[in-house]
Amino acid sequence: MQSFGSDMSEEVQKAEIIRLVKEIADRDGGIPPGQQKFTKETGILPHIWRAKLWRTWSNVLIEAGFARNKWTIAISDAEIFAAVGSLAHKLEKFPNTTDLQVERAQNPQFPDQKTISRRKSMAELAQEVRLYAERHNDDVLVAMCKAYLNENPVTRPKPPTPDISQIGHVYMIQYGKDYKIGRTLSLSRRSREIQIELPETTEFIHSILTDDPVGVENYWHRRFSEYRKNGEWFRLPPKAVTAFKRWKKIA
Repeated sequence: MQSFGSDMSEEVQKAEIIRLVKEIADRDGGIPPGQQKFTKETGILPHIWRAKLWRTWSNVLIEAGFARNKWTIAISDAEIFAAVGSLAHKLEKFPNTTDLQVERAQNPQFPDQKTISRRKSMAELAQEVRLYAERHNDDVLVAMCKAYLNENPVTRPKPPTPDISQIGHVYMIQYGKDYKIGRTLSLSRRSREIQIELPETTEFIHSILTDDPVGVENYWHRRFSEYRKNGEWFRLPPKAVTAFKRWKKIA
């Protein structure tokens, strides 16, 4: 997460935010990030730049070199699932990569195949569309996804061995009604950074000592995914906070 302290000039803050916008856009095929995606990937909260450095997120993108009304708006997963599901019904089977490319050539409104492949493999896409179809009671689409997955199962890469030299903490802080779950190799330094980033009072709730801070943080993010607001921020019920506080160490 980026630390934007009071010791940084506005010029330095603006230059760093613009650099990060361009970096994300270069990675995503020239598509600049929306405000929520930028916050999630960088940890830079809107209050840091809004009304201080720029008035709106559009102003940020314009200064980063993305002309007004000319950038491509990043498409959501739900929109992709709906479009792929409609194509599956049209073809009467779950589409393959070529089907996606052909549909895009014939229908410019259809999501670009490269955009889809950057996010998921075709098997992962079929699995996600199956879940989408189940939520919408689309039994025909569910059956097409299952048939595709029977022939093209999802393969899970072997998780990397944790670097046991990286002993760190996965922490929880409270800010108003919301909770942040993050990781750090230095709990005291991270606490100071958060106090700088968030002008109002935060409350430290709990931390878990672990030799795999990345994996443990991901575990809690997945477990509390239904309560996620954005990035590392969650609107947690008391039972979830209690569950986190039960753990002192995970090795």
